[in-house]
Amino acid sequence: MSGSVTFEYDAEKNLVFSEDNWEIKTREDVDAFIAEYQKFLQNLGKKVYMVSHIDGLLVHASVAGYYGETARTTIGNYMLGFARWGTNDWARMTVRTTSLKAKFTVNIYDTREEAVQAIEEMKKANKKEG
Repeated sequence: MSGSVTFEYDAEKNLVFSEDNWEIKTREDVDAFIAEYQKFLQNLGKKVYMVSHIDGLLVHASVAGYYGETARTTIGNYMLGFARWGTNDWARMTVRTTSLKAKFTVNIYDTREEAVQAIEEMKKANKKEG
């Protein structure tokens, strides 16, 4: 395994906080990283919102496309919305690149609080649409 992910679930807000510490160099790394998310999210048994701290995440350009495709599927299956935050410029750049390749909104914030606020706005928008 090339890294770790820690999760914290706030049931009241239906919000998962994750901390990514992983260097993703190969397709196998992508699969292992995504498997960590799938295992945790499957155990919850419902779709959730997520805020991820990405300062410890590094996705190499050689697998950025595959990472983006795989992450897109996972998000569609398990999440109602997500936001990321971090201050590490390298991590922000690699996550931004993979987001663009996967045709995601690039929603990376400077602080956890800003990311949580973005989730609250998504929840409000989803209630209006629903």
